[in-house]
Amino acid sequence: MVSLERPLPLSIVLRPAVPRDADLLRQWRAEPSVRRFQPLNELPTAQLRADVASQRIADLYRGRGEKFQWIVQVDGHPAGWITLVVSNWEHGLAEVGYALSSSYQGHGILTDALEILLDDLFHNTLLERVEARCAVENYGSQRVLEKNGFLREGRLKGYFKLRGRRVDNYLYGLLREDWLGRRRE
Repeated sequence: MVSLERPLPLSIVLRPAVPRDADLLRQWRAEPSVRRFQPLNELPTAQLRADVASQRIADLYRGRGEKFQWIVQVDGHPAGWITLVVSNWEHGLAEVGYALSSSYQGHGILTDALEILLDDLFHNTLLERVEARCAVENYGSQRVLEKNGFLREGRLKGYFKLRGRRVDNYLYGLLREDWLGRRRE
């Protein structure tokens, strides 16, 4: 297991997920700390591999495709993932989701990783608005979003079912113009 007890800053890099990452994705999705606030279904490695194999990051920059995944690497080690689902290219709408392996949580890694992705998306794609949802009890995810300029836009009552109970989520949104304006300040 990789220890993060070394001084910051850490080298954080995003790379497109590839089929060989399926085993990592399956392992991470099974971790209790990753599943704590997310209704992640247990998926076989073959299904995860096929899902990743169908994604073409180049399509994102051409304004097509629906789902894209990146692996978050910390000092060269895979630490988690970020997923982007484009719901409507005509309106430039997408939703982002993310998770880190337990041993990497609590170090500001996702804040930095999401910043890297958002900067790329808003400078190099047709996306105009990125949304995120997180459980109202997921304070860590709320901090990640708020540090990246997302605004909490509402509460989604009973948004999904988690371990047999309905869970409220917050809806967050970030516009390209707000991101780019924030960077000029």
